[in-house]
Amino acid sequence: MSLLGKIFRKTVQTPEVSQVSDDFAKKLSTIEKAIGHAFKEPHLLERALTHSSFASQNNISYSYERLEFLGDAVLQLVVSDFLFKTHLHLNEGTLTKYRTILVNGSYLSECASRLDLGRWILLSDSSRRTGQRDNDSIMADVIESLIAAIYMDGGYEPAARWIKTNVIAGKADYAEELQTFNFKGQLAEKCQRLKMGNPSFEITKTTGPDHDPLYMIQVSIDGSLVGFGEGRNKKEASQQASEDTLKNWDVFFPGKN
Repeated sequence: MSLLGKIFRKTVQTPEVSQVSDDFAKKLSTIEKAIGHAFKEPHLLERALTHSSFASQNNISYSYERLEFLGDAVLQLVVSDFLFKTHLHLNEGTLTKYRTILVNGSYLSECASRLDLGRWILLSDSSRRTGQRDNDSIMADVIESLIAAIYMDGGYEPAARWIKTNVIAGKADYAEELQTFNFKGQLAEKCQRLKMGNPSFEITKTTGPDHDPLYMIQVSIDGSLVGFGEGRNKKEASQQASEDTLKNWDVFFPGKN
């Protein structure tokens, strides 16, 4: 056997459990009807709805976290593809802002509420008692894990149809919303909610002629440099820096949502 073959044999993992629990099996058809997808592999749906607290309480080796990682990528791809093909005249910057409106956590939480996903999320007893079933961050995460489950169960096309029906179609006014989409306000609100320091904006460089300057701004939170932006005025540059910070939030502040 080749050296590569020996290494592969040592690293290959045992397939994940593909059976659903008895309790979940009883409500499977009801959940499938509610979300609009019948699973060939229903264990994927159970996994997509399993919070880490439930997994810990019941000594289960899985939760929705890995699916969430994949679902985020599928969601980004489907929304990007839709916007790219729908708005042929728009530049990259505007397309990116449209996408942000459609995939941000606050809106995904709204999508989860419309589907009443909260009632199906598997949580520990203590998490249920503290109201985590309606937690916006958890609801948004479950949308992403559900997308991944549908993608793994049926492939790209079923996942894309589901996203277009349950995410994109629910925000038909995203173009109009862009006019009032306030990244700087979002960032300030997030910092306040998490009891963190207020974002600090600093102009680092100004280029171009006096009549048409280009401002470069950086934003810091609690002494950490977390985002950059540029624009033809200070407001535009601050908005871009705030958007950059929100986009990379988990890199600088993991676990704070």
